[in-house]
Amino acid sequence: MELETRLVFIDTNAFEKKNYQFGQHALGRLEELIENEKIHLLITDVTKKEIDAHLRLKSEQAASKLTKMQKDAMFLRNTPNLDCHGIFTKVKGDDIYAIISEKFNDFVENSLVETIYVSTVNPQVVFDAYFNNLPPFGKESKKHEFPDAFALEAVKQVSLAREHSIYIVSDDGDMKSYCEKEENFIHIENVDILIDLVLRSDKAYEEPAKFADEIFDHLLGQITADAQQALEEGEFNCEFADPFDDIINSIEINAVNVGKKNLQSVDAEWAEYEVEFEVFVTAEYQLSDYDRSPWDSEDKRYVFVLNNKSIVKHKETYTAHVTLAYNDGLRANAYIEEFHFQDTYFELTTEGSEIISFTELDINDE
Repeated sequence: MELETRLVFIDTNAFEKKNYQFGQHALGRLEELIENEKIHLLITDVTKKEIDAHLRLKSEQAASKLTKMQKDAMFLRNTPNLDCHGIFTKVKGDDIYAIISEKFNDFVENSLVETIYVSTVNPQVVFDAYFNNLPPFGKESKKHEFPDAFALEAVKQVSLAREHSIYIVSDDGDMKSYCEKEENFIHIENVDILIDLVLRSDKAYEEPAKFADEIFDHLLGQITADAQQALEEGEFNCEFADPFDDIINSIEINAVNVGKKNLQSVDAEWAEYEVEFEVFVTAEYQLSDYDRSPWDSEDKRYVFVLNNKSIVKHKETYTAHVTLAYNDGLRANAYIEEFHFQDTYFELTTEGSEIISFTELDINDE
């Protein structure tokens, strides 16, 4: 695939997938490409407002979770010399929002990012799509797609006026359907793919990118081993339980494979990748079974709580940031300079999982 245009529109959910980490990792690379005029980013006023609303909500949620963690981990107040003691600093949602919103404003409020206003859109066009179940509204005419509909129409006007095609970066199915019916729109699923495409299509990076891929293949065994070690030493939780409940008895990492890799930055002596790993995990769970547990109606409490044990196989995808260095541009000098997973914990989901065994335990947990 070759770069077909430098005009780009990025949907809110693509920023959310990158945890709104403006100025860091993939969004940092994106900002560099914008500043170096490798791409020309369009953002609508309604998209700005949508992102700002998300940042405010997530700031309040994060502050609330921190408050709960402070209460649950109160015993750690006895350890002022440990780094974790810092969680007891009082932080308000407004404090978090002030920092992240400033980073967002630095990202969009400059001459190299162009704001498009949806006031130029004819509302009748959007309502016709809504009432006829056309993309981006899908089959059920979802009302929450109105911001996307106006944003896409505004961007479409720019694309047609300038006679340029435009990349639409989003993993939203309705946006993809919209792109399929518009000749000037080219759909891309995420920011990583966009960055990879721009770097590989730039003549200045053509050979370094090719050599970086060779170095990646050369170090593939060590990259996989580092991923395995990080997973074995990492913390896991499951989506179907309270994050503070300790229901995972054990974790076994069965296999780790590189799924996708996207080049983020490159020169003659180093390269950065975002790498998706396919990870196969066997987890043993122990969960309370209140349906089997005897209830004392007089005391309004359970006499005792029985547990169930299950062993489940999971197939998950986790993303890591990998930096490779090769001093003097020599393969013999190649090494992994930096490796860390995107998240500090690994979530186990029910999607694609398989229950290997299930046991109803007695009062002795046997």
